[in-house]
Amino acid sequence: MINVVCVKWGDKYSSKDVNTLYRAMDENLRWAGNGSITFGQSFNFYCYTDDPTGLNASVKVIPIESGLTGVWPKLDILNIFDKGETIYFDLDVIIMNPLTRLVSTNTRTLTVLYSQWKEGFLQPRAREKFPTLYNSSIMKWKDDQGKKIYDHFIKHKSEVLLKYKGIDRFLFNEPVEVDLFQTGIAYSYWKGVRYLKDTTPEKERTDFEVCILNEGPKKGLAKWTTKYL
Repeated sequence: MINVVCVKWGDKYSSKDVNTLYRAMDENLRWAGNGSITFGQSFNFYCYTDDPTGLNASVKVIPIESGLTGVWPKLDILNIFDKGETIYFDLDVIIMNPLTRLVSTNTRTLTVLYSQWKEGFLQPRAREKFPTLYNSSIMKWKDDQGKKIYDHFIKHKSEVLLKYKGIDRFLFNEPVEVDLFQTGIAYSYWKGVRYLKDTTPEKERTDFEVCILNEGPKKGLAKWTTKYL
């Protein structure tokens, strides 16, 4: 049984986004899109949120009570989920195919995406004070593998919140141990697959498991965004 987790804080995302992700998990973990069990991975789906209104009855709600806001409640789940395998997804992702490679990834610590589609992939851009090659749109860990990172954040919370714009920069620039997923699991809809190699934007790459929409709006992906409505 895998824990699948998302975070919804504030009004950037809606219950509809959570419910869409849940249905995508139901099809691409438990089922394989044609009504027959060919993958058969059981899971529990959780939403860590400050407002559970409108969520599917099958979504297990965990209230945000830490006082963290914006993107930062995402780090709370490293402490909350300390048993079994856990996969986290941002709400601006599209699940393209059964998550075979993602589920089969064995972790020794918190594992995130390598954002090789970024312009700073080869060399961090000079204008960035705290560059990052990490992308935490998808994270995976087992048991308490994320606990040391959470503890480091809590110990230095005031400094971290002032210093970094987001979690990716925190993970990349702080002395915490993070691993990277194999390439081929996810790509950026707006940036492509690999800087200077495949940077074609707005392309549906159906050989990937996940498409990440973190660089722009969801236009152009109606086929996928409506698939799980």
